Parts: sequence; C-alpha cells; structure tokens
Amino acid sequence: MPSPKNKKITVSVHNGTFHPDDVFAVAILSLYLGKEPVIIRSRDPKDWAKAKYLFDVGGVYSPKNLKFDHHQESFKEKRKNGITYATAGLVWKQLGKKVAGSHEVYEKIDKKIIQAIDAEDNGIELYKNNFKDISPYTFGDYVHALNPTWKEKGQGLKDFKDAVGEAKKILIREIKRAKDSFLAEKIILDTYKKTKDKRIIVLNDQYSGWKRVLSKFKEPLFVIKPIFENNNWHATAMNVEGFKFKNRLDFPKKWAGLANGKLQKITGVPDALFCHTKRFIVAAKSKEGAIALAKLALKK
Repeated sequence: MPSPKNKKITVSVHNGTFHPDDVFAVAILSLYLGKEPVIIRSRDPKDWAKAKYLFDVGGVYSPKNLKFDHHQESFKEKRKNGITYATAGLVWKQLGKKVAGSHEVYEKIDKKIIQAIDAEDNGIELYKNNFKDISPYTFGDYVHALNPTWKEKGQGLKDFKDAVGEAKKILIREIKRAKDSFLAEKIILDTYKKTKDKRIIVLNDQYSGWKRVLSKFKEPLFVIKPIFENNNWHATAMNVEGFKFKNRLDFPKKWAGLANGKLQKITGVPDALFCHTKRFIVAAKSKEGAIALAKLALKK
C-alpha cells in the first residue's frame, strides 16, 4: 500500500480544447505537490467524483473542498482592480504562496502572468491594438497552438500534459527571476544607503532592475557595474525620469565615440576602453577605471 507521501493525487479538468486557464491551474498544482498529479479530462460528473481536485468544471468554487470553477452564475470573485478570477487565479490564490515561496513573489507572478490568463478566460480586454489585426504573440497563444488542428487527430491527454509541462517551465523561470530580482533590489538599496557620495553608485554584480530601483532617488548620476561577459566595467548615466534617452548628466562631448588610446589620452585613465557616441555609457577594464571616468565626468 503506497504511503501518503507517494499516494497519487488526481485532478479533473474538462476535455476537448484546452486553454491557458486549465493548463496553468494544473501546472500550479503540480509545482505545489512537487510531483505530477493524475489527470482526468472529462465533462462527466462520474469522473469528477474520482478526483481530489476539481478544476474548471463542476460549477462550484469551494477551496476547502478543493473545487475551483468560475463558470457558475453565482460566481462573483474579483480582484480589487476589477479582473474576475478564472480557475488559474483561484488555484494560484490558494496554492501560489507556497509555490512562489514569498508573498512578494506570489503577487508579482499574479500580476505578470496569472491575471492576464484570468482576463482572457473571462473575456476581459487588457489592451487595444495600435495596428488593425496585429496583436502581440503571447504565451497564451502558444498554449492554444498546442491544441491539435482540425486536420490532426491529437492525442488528448498527452497534448494537455505537454502544455502543462510548458506552463511549468514558464512558472519556474519567472519565479526564479522574481526571487533574484527582489534580492537584487534589497542589495541595491543597501548599497545606495551605504554610499557616501550618492552621485556615483558602485554595484559589484550585474543586478537586474538597478535603473528602476535607483531612479527613485534624485542623487545618482552614474552607476558603475561589471560586465562579466566582456571582462570589463561600465559607468552608465542615469536617465531622467520618464525619458529613455535623456540623461541626468551626459559624459563629456569630447569623449563621444572615442575608444582605447584616444579615450585614454583625453581622460588620463590608462584602462579606458570606449565612450558611446550618445554619451550615456563609458567602459574601462577595471572598476577603478570606470569610477575614475565617472568622477571626471562630474567635473566637466
């Protein structure tokens, strides 16, 4: 007799064409359980009765009874922003915090992935096209594409499981990226607080999201960070808020487009490598060289 830990967990979803909603709901459950559940795809109540979890069928939303449907007329569950829950959102709401590992990651994944899935499934438009008949291709489109066409017989459960596998990959990567992003934000904020001259912020890793974090503060003009793939260091100008190509302070005009010997001669920094023609970035072989270039730019 199997132990409770190894006991098979069964989930029932509808058969026929699958959607991002039911696919992601099962993917979330799989990550929550740490193993693949047994999947029953059916619209027959007799089959539903065999399952521990009931997703997107049954006409009942009852978390304590592990039933997650949103098609019943009595269903009124909405987020504060007005986006109605679909099954993916209901399952994420119930199981997502454990899957995400923290409340902040849970919320980020809900906003970045789950709410869009729920909106689509409930017929809520999130954006308007700027060009007629041209829309962004989403992961939801990819899930739809995994359904067999009218000329393909399809393999039913296998096709669905393949789609769940793809959804799991997305969730795992986005959770990892969110966790690392929040860790980077804490490190960047701590670095900012400890820096005496906050006009130049020196980061010792290629932290993601540094512009978003540091743009909240008025003092930073240049950010120093390593570029490991090139084995050098960059000094990058901070953007003026709301502008992509307007800097709080440009590097000097006479540096624009110079590289190697020419930049080294004009700056006196022996390991200077280049200055972009738009004067938003300079590079040096060492951290000390990048800092020296940034300090020189403050004086110009």
